Amino acid sequence: MSPNELNQTILTRLTRPDFKEVDGGKIYGLQERSRLFVTALPRDEIVQVLSGLLDGQVTSQPWTEDYGQVHGSFAVKSDPRMVLGLAASEIAPKREDYAAFPELLKQYTTEVLYSPPSADEP
Repeated sequence: MSPNELNQTILTRLTRPDFKEVDGGKIYGLQERSRLFVTALPRDEIVQVLSGLLDGQVTSQPWTEDYGQVHGSFAVKSDPRMVLGLAASEIAPKREDYAAFPELLKQYTTEVLYSPPSADEP
């Protein structure tokens, strides 16, 4: 699968009804290239879903856990110069970040940060 096809596969999953894209710029000051999604699904289930999408499509799947966030940078197997980034974490510990968005805190439990494949490190 090409980097563009893998990107589309990931976005197709992250834009299903059980996810909601939110303005990562307003919450974290994210660059336009990165996208932030929230879901009511548990973090560990999200990591399993994302791992399934990456299986066989990236050179390795080294997820790392830091302070409650599971994240990784993944080189696309068909073009290892292209690297994507994914992170999943629980929203509850980020109450301050989401203070301006109380409705998100009430409805969602997990956030997913996605940086599409690029030649630069995500």
